Amino acid sequence: MRPVYVRELKGYFDSPMGFGILGAFVVVIMLLSVLLDPLGGGGDWFARGELSMRTFFGIFPWVAAVVVPAVSMRLWSEDRRQATFEMLMTMPIPTWKIALGKYFAGLTFLFCMLVATAAFPLMLYVFGDPDWGPVAGGYLACFLLGAAFVGVGLFVSGLTENQALAFFMAMLLCLGIVGVGELRGMISEMSRDNPQAALVHLLSVPLVGLGVLAAVVGRDKALGLAVVVLGFIANVGVHAVGSGGKAEDAVRLSTPAGEAVTAALAQIAVLEHFREIERGVVNTNGLVFFASYVVLFVLLNVWSLESRRYS
Repeated sequence: MRPVYVRELKGYFDSPMGFGILGAFVVVIMLLSVLLDPLGGGGDWFARGELSMRTFFGIFPWVAAVVVPAVSMRLWSEDRRQATFEMLMTMPIPTWKIALGKYFAGLTFLFCMLVATAAFPLMLYVFGDPDWGPVAGGYLACFLLGAAFVGVGLFVSGLTENQALAFFMAMLLCLGIVGVGELRGMISEMSRDNPQAALVHLLSVPLVGLGVLAAVVGRDKALGLAVVVLGFIANVGVHAVGSGGKAEDAVRLSTPAGEAVTAALAQIAVLEHFREIERGVVNTNGLVFFASYVVLFVLLNVWSLESRRYS
């Protein structure tokens, strides 16, 4: 595992791409954090006369959903491009050790990205008297969310030799993971009016995504098309079927079903757990949640590679 880790980490800093990603991340998130205040609506730092990391932590999930896939897109795709993938797969090393070596290299680079933003807490220390609890909690939340995104990118990178495609697919997945939290209010409201539709949307959309990924792994276009068509029919049909029900039945079902949807969204929404840790509330639930994301996508990566290694 260690040689793979050292090789991958060295690859980040031996090429301009690693420094480019690092610089782009720092410049973009610092500029947005200083010049914008979308959460408080009070203008930039200078207009408010206030130093705060509130906007930094508020926009990090969206910035990370775009930047972190650029970090992880090369983890397997680069080996395929350099024709070293077959060599790795024929070495007497378990696939999970190779995958973990690559994952920890991406995780270390993510840590370097966060360290590169140390100018923010430094300015808070020099010009103000910050409460370091939320600052530490915010950075921990950023690291945990970024760790989950590195796992997503590792898995997607193992599916294709095209780095651009790996970046695009991982970015869509990460944006979708973040977007679930923003859609919670809309789906919760839908659960009160049409609880059946809300439940179908909640269950079918992730299953369709997993089905498409499974089709990509197996390179089965028919399976991918069938999953997309069935998912579309289920999501559209539930509204047509639900609209013909009796009003009293909808009212009777709305309370338990709506509560079930809202509770499920609260558990799977990344932003809910991210914001809880950001506030300094570090509990087992949030840690297990992000660890589960990491374990899931690393295992999916190992499974997809094993299926090709012995095929």
